[in-house]
Amino acid sequence: MISNNLISGAWFLDGVRSLQERITKTQKQISSGYRIQDAADSPKDTANVIGLGTSISSTQQYLATLGRVGAEASAVDTALSTGITLIERARQLAVRAASSVTSAADRQNIAIEVVNLQQQIVGIANTTVEGRFVFGGDQDDAQPYQYDASSARGADRLTTQTTSRIIEDPHGLPVFAASSASAIFDAEDASGAPAATNIFAGLNSLVTALNSNDPTAVSGALSQLRAGSDWLNQKQAGYGASARRIADETTLANSFLTGLRSRLSELRDTDIVQAATDLSLQSTAQSAAFSAQASVPRKSLFDYIG
Repeated sequence: MISNNLISGAWFLDGVRSLQERITKTQKQISSGYRIQDAADSPKDTANVIGLGTSISSTQQYLATLGRVGAEASAVDTALSTGITLIERARQLAVRAASSVTSAADRQNIAIEVVNLQQQIVGIANTTVEGRFVFGGDQDDAQPYQYDASSARGADRLTTQTTSRIIEDPHGLPVFAASSASAIFDAEDASGAPAATNIFAGLNSLVTALNSNDPTAVSGALSQLRAGSDWLNQKQAGYGASARRIADETTLANSFLTGLRSRLSELRDTDIVQAATDLSLQSTAQSAAFSAQASVPRKSLFDYIG
């Protein structure tokens, strides 16, 4: 009988200890909001949780990158739109200056306005977003151009402007490719001479022709500006397509992120309603166990000798 009591007591203590561990675990699940507290809780689910966490982190980084290049593409689109407007104004002035009825004095006044347009175009080539020169190529921490009236193109290139930055989607497909100020505003042919689409050279040719009172040269500069305007429109269209691709990628990435978070929640997060029910049952079982143990007869050896 004494041996049975000892066995019963040990069994009771083991049961209470196990029940208390379950209660403590359930309480932690409720307070932390996480069903899985450590790898021992569910080795398979823990591995999946780690994998999902890695995927969520990389998707968030991708979204942050899309946000940055999206802002860049938007700023570039606005800058090029302004540039197109300025070139159109220069073309209008060139048409007027090419007229035989325009006086030398009028051409001098037009030249002053075109110089102002030149300076604004150079300013556009130096557009910044979050402190970065968006047309700076790989050297986006340095100003790519400065206005220089004595230069053959009206602007000096200050950096090499090589461009290797390409943003790819998770499958390795290009989403956004940066361009440089030299490629957009200062295009060159294979020999390094200004290409027909060179906007800086076209504007400077117009200024030179106006100051020389040369209507024929003005007409030649007008042709250059027409080619430059077409080129600028093409570049803007390219950035517009990139902006749309970025918007589409952002939508897809956000949807993917939502799915990842949902799956992570299913694996890791506590079902609060179920956990509260479990805790109530566990607490009730613990109370019942203590009550049952208290009702067990307590007799010593002397109780049986008397």
